[in-house]
This record gives sequence, C-alpha cells and structure tokens, in this order.
Amino acid sequence: MREKPDPTEQMGLQSRLRSELTKLEARNRDIRWLTVVAAAVLILGGFTLLAGGSFWYEPSLEIKIPPPIFFVVMIAVILLVLYLARRELEMRKLSLVTIQQTLQAESEQTASMFDAVTNVFSRRFLLELLHKEIARAERNRRPLALIMCDLNNFKQVNDRLGHVVGDEVLAQIAGILKSCVRGSDHVVRYGGDEFLLILSETDEAGALAVRARIQEKVAEWDRSGRPGDLPISVSLGLYLHVPGQTAEQDVAEADARMYAEKQALRTMSP
Repeated sequence: MREKPDPTEQMGLQSRLRSELTKLEARNRDIRWLTVVAAAVLILGGFTLLAGGSFWYEPSLEIKIPPPIFFVVMIAVILLVLYLARRELEMRKLSLVTIQQTLQAESEQTASMFDAVTNVFSRRFLLELLHKEIARAERNRRPLALIMCDLNNFKQVNDRLGHVVGDEVLAQIAGILKSCVRGSDHVVRYGGDEFLLILSETDEAGALAVRARIQEKVAEWDRSGRPGDLPISVSLGLYLHVPGQTAEQDVAEADARMYAEKQALRTMSP
C-alpha cells in the first residue's frame, strides 16, 4: 500500500520555503533603504534644479545636459528599477506563501487520511478508497477481495496491560498486515482492533494465500514477539466483491464472515 509521506521530508521542504521567505524579507528591507536613499537624492536633485547653477561649483558637466536635469533623470531611472525589482520580489513572495499554504493544507489532509496509532489508512478514508477500487474492478472486469481482520483477546490486553501496550499491539499487527500485502493493496483501520484489507485484482485463490500468510505471521509473532503474556490471534473474514454491490455491502459481508469465524473459535475453545 501507499506509505505515509515522510514527515521529515515535508518539514525539510517547509523549512526551505521559510528560508526563502526570510531571504525575500531581507531583500525587501534592502530595497526599502535604497528607496529612502534614492528619494533623498531625488529631493537633493530637485533642490539643485530650483537653485540653479549656484548650488554647484561648476555650472555644467562635460555633457550637454545641465547637471540638475541629468541628476533628476538618473534618480528617476533608479526609482523605476527599484520599483520593478520590488514588484518582482512581492510576486515571488506571494508565490512562495501560496506554495507554503498549499503544502500545509496537503499535510493536514494527509494526516487525516492515516491512523496515528497504526500508520494505516483511517476509517474516514475507507469509503472513498473502496469506491475507487470497486469502480476500477468493475470497469476492468477484474476481481476485488476484502479481508476483515479482528484481534482475539485484545480487550483483555487493554484491561490487564493498559492502553499503551494495547496501542503497541495494534501497531505491530498493522505492520504484519502491511507486510502480507502488495503495494497496490490497502490496509485500513476499521475501528478498535479491526482492520480491513482491500486486495485489488485478487481472486479467491490469491486472497486465501494472503489470509494464510497473515495467520502464519501473526502466529509466529504471538510465539516470539508479542508484548505481555496474553496470547493473541486474529479472526479473518474473506469476501469477494460482486459487481453491482456497494462498498457498504462489501464491508458488511466481510465483517459478517469475520464474526462467524470468531464465533466458531469461541465455540472450539475449552
């Protein structure tokens, strides 16, 4: 599945943008000082124009233009250049601010797509994601499989070991689920200790293989890697999308099959 964008990379890009904004502010200060100096020189030039040649030691320069006129023209050109430079800097600053705001909005949107505990897709993104996968499967006439996953004994983990350990268990199970699917598949935290796997272009045989792989890896983790002393297993409900059914119907069917397996496990337990 698609991994969550690296927060370090996002922070680095935003840091560079802030650095560019700081440079632009410094350039703006320089231009403001130059504008003040140029305005002072312009005032001086206007004074010399009104005062005539008596203000200068020499009444004219080598060129055929009177010094005050040349002085005023030169300052006018300087002011024009400063105005154009300032306008360009303001446009660049506006562009950078817009980019920074866009990045911030995208970062917030991306954060809302992922569950903070397990780093898989959150439930609020489930229907949008599943609608797209169903549409693609029906358009291309390709199979689509769903697997609902529920942790057994998880309530006891929270009750006896606390929610910190419970969150660690959820994060580790989510990691196992992600390791059992392809990059084109998706893992969603459906709620509590339930996860939904969306397996694109996967038929029953392929889904059963994923199901077996999950059970094997969870069993291995339970023997050697789980925190605490409570055994943990998973109940898995597999369902293949039927053309014409809605995303909500698909999820309900997968959930029903998971619940049936969970009930069967309880019945078999001593």
